[in-house]
Amino acid sequence: MTLKDKYTGVINYFKLNVPIAETELHYSNPFELIVAVILSAQCTDKRINQVTPKLFKDFPTAEAMAASNSDTIFTYIRSVSYPNNKAKHLVNMAKMLLADFNGKIPSELNELVKLPGVGRKTANVVASVIYDKPAMAVDTHVFRVSNRLGLTKAKNALDSELQLIKHIPKENIATAHHWLILHGRYTCLARSPKCEECKLTEWCDFFKTKKINKNFPHSLANKTKVMAKITTPKITNSKKEKEVKAPVKKIAVKAKSIDNKEIKPKFIAHSTSLKVGDKAPIFKGNDQSGKQLSLTDFKGKTVILYFYPKDSTPGCTMEACSLRDEYKYLNKNNYVVVGVSADDEKSHTKFATKNELPFSLIADTNMEVIKAYDVWGTKQFMGRIYDGIIRTTFVINEKGIIKHVITDVKTKEHAKQIIELG
Repeated sequence: MTLKDKYTGVINYFKLNVPIAETELHYSNPFELIVAVILSAQCTDKRINQVTPKLFKDFPTAEAMAASNSDTIFTYIRSVSYPNNKAKHLVNMAKMLLADFNGKIPSELNELVKLPGVGRKTANVVASVIYDKPAMAVDTHVFRVSNRLGLTKAKNALDSELQLIKHIPKENIATAHHWLILHGRYTCLARSPKCEECKLTEWCDFFKTKKINKNFPHSLANKTKVMAKITTPKITNSKKEKEVKAPVKKIAVKAKSIDNKEIKPKFIAHSTSLKVGDKAPIFKGNDQSGKQLSLTDFKGKTVILYFYPKDSTPGCTMEACSLRDEYKYLNKNNYVVVGVSADDEKSHTKFATKNELPFSLIADTNMEVIKAYDVWGTKQFMGRIYDGIIRTTFVINEKGIIKHVITDVKTKEHAKQIIELG
């Protein structure tokens, strides 16, 4: 297998199975993202998401944070790693934003790294997530996964970044960062990689060779322990057979087995029970301007009612902008666009203003509309199973009947996807 074949195989797998990959940090604007990424250095996203809500509430802008001091900021972030240094970085970063960049987050790498607390990795995250630039941020997960797969032979993060950028198509670089980091976070773990669950073994050097290339680090603390968990133990004599417990009966009861390995049932994500031809449930809710909307307000119109997980995340932004860019055409052809998520009106206002969205976004904080359309349920993302809003779009005709149900939403081309359905 050539290196080109390896990259093609891995990228095609992710494009097919994980078409939408986004940062797990919570934020609603560029300033909040850069703060969250600075805080996330050597700390989990879960911890950062616990800390930032109050921090963002009390210091929503660079002006507010610059007017504060490191001692005050420390009290908000004391539970993260290196809180003293990060508190100083945040205050000084905010001050430099105001002094040198008019309060706006710069888009160029050489300008971003000038900001206190912003290294190359952080700068690449900001450039790719906010400005959709082909920047590859390499953290410990990206470094480990790319080396194990054999996509890179890198001795440091910069080597890994340059090699990945060289071989990944430009349009996939920003998303590839999230593919690799999430795969490392939930499947290709540092100490105990879940090779038995991984779908990339066909292209993985580590899986095939069952050994670590010592010249290129993989963040593995103990090779012997890792391989013991991946490989099946062999019994060499009859005496040892008596000491080994063989759970053959238990396996037979739970599931069919091959070579004594239990076959896990394939995960099936939740999908709406509503179908084409059903009468669309009547919905009511306030949009970003506080105006109450109802399905009955759009009699005689074809309604594009789209449900999305969260404001200001990359996939949801791409989807909204796709509908925005074709809004004139849709409006001219008797369509009306209404978005729905569980975010509140304030969040919707920021999202709509930032992206100049010309349509309404319903703040369904109590999830009445979401549940009425049956788009809340269990889903899987990079091996992690959790409950959330299932990205779904309903096209409702002039008589209130569901004309199309789109579950395989293509965020970048969603408007085109709807138009082609007719």
